[in-house]
Amino acid sequence: MNLLKSDKTLPIFSQSWLYTIGIFLIGLTLYFSILSIGIPDKLVFRLLTSDPTILSFVILSLLYFAYRPSGWLGTLTSFTATLTLFATQLSGFWRSGINLTAYMMSGLLTMTDTTDYYNSALKLLEGGTFGAVSSWRPLAHGVLATLLGLTQQNLQLTIALLVLMVAITSFILAREIQQTQGTGPAVVLIVIIFLYYRVYLGTPSTEGWGVILGMVALASLWRGVCNSQSQLYLLGIFLLTLALNTRAGAFFVLPGLILWGSWFFRRNARFSSSLILGGFSLVFLGFVVNSIVFKLVAAPNATSFSNFSYSLYGLLVGGNWLTVFSQHPGLGDMNDPETGQKVYQLVWEILRSDPFSLVRGIFRAWKMFFWDDFVFDFIPGAELNKLNIILQILTVIGVVKLYRQRNTPLASMVLVVSLGIFFSIPFIPPWDAGMRPYMATVPMIALLPTFGVSAIVEKMSWQPLLKIPQKQEPASILWIGGLMFALLTFGGVTSTKLLSNSPQLPQSSCPIDQETIYFRHSQGSMIHLVPDRGRQQTNLPNIQLSTFNRALRHYEKEYGHHSGVPQLKEELSQLPANTTIINKINLQNGKTNWIIVPDSLMPKSQEIVTACGQFSPLATDTTQNGYLKFVFYVDSIQENQS
Repeated sequence: MNLLKSDKTLPIFSQSWLYTIGIFLIGLTLYFSILSIGIPDKLVFRLLTSDPTILSFVILSLLYFAYRPSGWLGTLTSFTATLTLFATQLSGFWRSGINLTAYMMSGLLTMTDTTDYYNSALKLLEGGTFGAVSSWRPLAHGVLATLLGLTQQNLQLTIALLVLMVAITSFILAREIQQTQGTGPAVVLIVIIFLYYRVYLGTPSTEGWGVILGMVALASLWRGVCNSQSQLYLLGIFLLTLALNTRAGAFFVLPGLILWGSWFFRRNARFSSSLILGGFSLVFLGFVVNSIVFKLVAAPNATSFSNFSYSLYGLLVGGNWLTVFSQHPGLGDMNDPETGQKVYQLVWEILRSDPFSLVRGIFRAWKMFFWDDFVFDFIPGAELNKLNIILQILTVIGVVKLYRQRNTPLASMVLVVSLGIFFSIPFIPPWDAGMRPYMATVPMIALLPTFGVSAIVEKMSWQPLLKIPQKQEPASILWIGGLMFALLTFGGVTSTKLLSNSPQLPQSSCPIDQETIYFRHSQGSMIHLVPDRGRQQTNLPNIQLSTFNRALRHYEKEYGHHSGVPQLKEELSQLPANTTIINKINLQNGKTNWIIVPDSLMPKSQEIVTACGQFSPLATDTTQNGYLKFVFYVDSIQENQS
């Protein structure tokens, strides 16, 4: 199949802007209806399976029939089917109170890293700055703060919007791939991206915004090459730079794309100097954007990307990013800049005494990535599944096809991108954070098995799977979407920071023997425990008591090795029905609190609230009971003016 198609720019969704608006509104209505009503119970736990093989083939079949029609009907079915896929998975999490990662417990209670992300976003909205962990990668958390501000601190709606944007950008990218590779490969691509993302779906983690920018970047690069539009190609490089600053990862892809682009857009010269200048300028601009946001919102003693030094140390000594702290316990007492400088000194000492430690670390990373069934291990800790093997085989076939077609533009670009990822692997080693650092380039990784599928269907002459839409969306959708996401990445967080002020807190009127906390009450940032015999079924924020306790047991079973989880599960399992758990920060000190409120005491309006009560009697600052320090039991509430 010819990898380079001519440009036929037609309106984005159909021949009429009325169709465009209509299809978009139908998709949004269906998306939020699924989340509001909830999916059937029989479907819920099928979406939580740790081996997604059967689930994947079901999704592939449904999406294929949705993407197959042409014209406005095909756009309607493919758009609504893509949004339905992501909405259904999110609804499954909200109906069960279970996520596929340790980042959320009972659907809306942030855990591990996301506790700091959510905490930092709320602090920014109240005129503060980020915590230390969030400061490492401030762009995604700045977007989180912006969305929370726009939704009046409604965490549930914010998560729904993040998932919605992932779904829309997945559709946009799939349509671009469909124009050159056909319907079958495009559907395979969207399913692979979905499987990567569903682990983080329903959480306010950095992976969501990273993959959003990564998909729009790839779509722009793809169209830029297909239509020989260097400006659109440069837009893709800029968006990918933002994506990699959002979720730090395979940075070597950027120089590869610039150098390859200078060759492809060279015209009659040996290379395009304007492409090189523009490409490196936009990469520099992307890092400048990250630097500006960092200076605006980061904690005073934080260092951007400071955890890279920890990963590098682990690479050299055969450990992981935490090894340096176990071997040098005193580092934990230093602030972020001092720690980073000290670790780099240790790294240099290791390299001087044992230069081959770097070589051993590099080959260890490559071995684990390719030979230890890592790259397609969609569920952390899951055993090797059939889908993993299938995707590995398809990847090999795809690489062979790309090499044979290396003289064609798209194939050579994908090969260059793959080399960039390959050389980046040792510096984002698999043993540190799994596939998280690769999320910005996951769409590019997913291209390899997609080309494998393309090679098979071409060999077998399965023409229906190679069907290409008759109408191509205009490049304007990529320009509009790409620039909007870039603006939200930078303009949203800067505006949020400049417009936020520290709240004025009233004098505490709590009894002397009680603690006082202040929080801003808002909808969508809490879960309501309802009786099992009540009319309301589980669909967050309402969760039946038995479902809540089952979710707690599931979390303890999967993540009970995390410090403080068993104690937290034991504490929360004692809560009765008609109780609300509010997930907010104490405006007085910026610390995370899970505020346990009887429904009879719930605030009536959205404003700053003074709560009197006691922290969990088992709460301490020790590691063992660390999570219990979040739990605050309310005895009385006073509503104040914000």
